[in-house]
Amino acid sequence: MSEASATSSKILEFVNDDDLRSWVEEQAKSRELPYLLAHADDGVIWGRLENAKLTTAAKIFHTPEFKVDFPHLRLLTLQQCRIFGHNGELLLWQISDKKFKWRFIGNPNEEKISESQILWGTHGIKKGNFTLLWDGSQGLKHAVPFTDIELKGDRLVNPVRLLVHHYIKYEEETGLARIYRSRLVDLTTKQEIK
Repeated sequence: MSEASATSSKILEFVNDDDLRSWVEEQAKSRELPYLLAHADDGVIWGRLENAKLTTAAKIFHTPEFKVDFPHLRLLTLQQCRIFGHNGELLLWQISDKKFKWRFIGNPNEEKISESQILWGTHGIKKGNFTLLWDGSQGLKHAVPFTDIELKGDRLVNPVRLLVHHYIKYEEETGLARIYRSRLVDLTTKQEIK
């Protein structure tokens, strides 16, 4: 498969959290991917990669005034991690203790469906390159690495959306279409999809 289509790896074994972080930063820099979305045993981790350095929501919103306790990117709890942007998506997933596999999807010249998924949050506070989002008084919060958000007070004018591309494959025998892979693309507040 071509780099634009998909590539995957041998098994990666990370020594410690710093080793994991260095690998993520190196991959993001070489592929020019600005966002990180990771799922861990202790929660969701949003991150932003700028100048080959990863900043996570836990670092930005660590003070008591925000009343949040975001998880850190750690080998001990990491299940999967997506580093993404317009150039592609790198998915890293755990296969056993400290061992991971990965795959990269670029921009294949294939039929796709673009989907704009609305993220949780009707209110927000911007800090650095992140926006802390919440909805009403339920107490659930997350901080996206995105600040191009119009606010009226602390209320979002438009919801934050995660743009996803779903790639379609047709079965030769039946002509049946199916989504055979998907990738994250961008964060936006625009309703229209390009």
